[in-house]
This record gives sequence, structure tokens and C-alpha cells, in this order.
Amino acid sequence: MDEQARREILKSIPYGFYITGVVSGSGEPNGFTTCWVSQASFEPPQITLAARRGHRTRDCIEETGVFSLNFLDAGQEELARRFAGPLSPGDGTVGGARYTTGSTGAPLFEDAFASLECRVAGRLEAGDHTVYLGEVVDARLRRPADLLTDLETPLEYGG
Repeated sequence: MDEQARREILKSIPYGFYITGVVSGSGEPNGFTTCWVSQASFEPPQITLAARRGHRTRDCIEETGVFSLNFLDAGQEELARRFAGPLSPGDGTVGGARYTTGSTGAPLFEDAFASLECRVAGRLEAGDHTVYLGEVVDARLRRPADLLTDLETPLEYGG
């Protein structure tokens, strides 16, 4: 296989950027930037989300069986970058980003224009990632906005 061609082709698939909110079994909130997301079902409403194995935040999904998906708008590249590395929870914040919690206990980041709360309905081990099937149990639209994608930024994850 031509590895360079493979990388370039896979990197050309457009992705949105989101913050996946997680909570540990002890109740500690955290989050990570993610982009491998897709709607999977209308009824029941379900999405897929891929999380890299070996990361503490991914382990939180395994512990609790819940996560939130927080939608970033086209002007929030800095926030996406901040959640790409290790973060520490503070007083009502994760990585300096304020959040609330909903029915699942996963953080709902206040700067996100929309959020979904999900319960894990299934999982598939896929190479170095786990693909989660999340049933949407709640949704919040704070304001209309255009989703931050890799087409507007130099951010990339793939290939």
C-alpha cells in the first residue's frame, strides 16, 4: 500500500470538532477533543463516537457508560486545541471551561453551542480506538451556529 496516498486520502474526509465530556466513577469531570462522530440511528436517536484507547478520558466512558458531545462553533479553534491535551478540573471548570451537568452527570460545556447527553448502547474495538454507540438521552441547543470543522482550521486528526 502507498502509505502517503492512504494518509492523504483519509485526511481528506471532513470532520467536525467537538468536546466529549466525561465523568469518572468518583464523579470527577473531564473532556477531550474529538472529531470521529456520526449519527447512527433515528429511532432510537444514536450517534457513534471514536475514542483512543489508553487515554484516561476514554477509560471514564468505560467506567460510567455515559458521555456528552459538545458542539464547537467556527470561532472556537482555541477551545478545541485546549481539550486536545491533558486537563485538570478546577472549581466548576475543566481546563478553564465552565460546565454544568445534566441527567447523565457528564459535563455540558457552557461555551458549546449545543450538547447531547448519551448513554453507551454498544461498543466496537477498532484498532487503536473504541467506537461507542451512544443513545441520545438529552439535547440542548443554546444558540444557532456553524460547526467548527477541519476545513476552516489547520487542525487535523486522521490519516
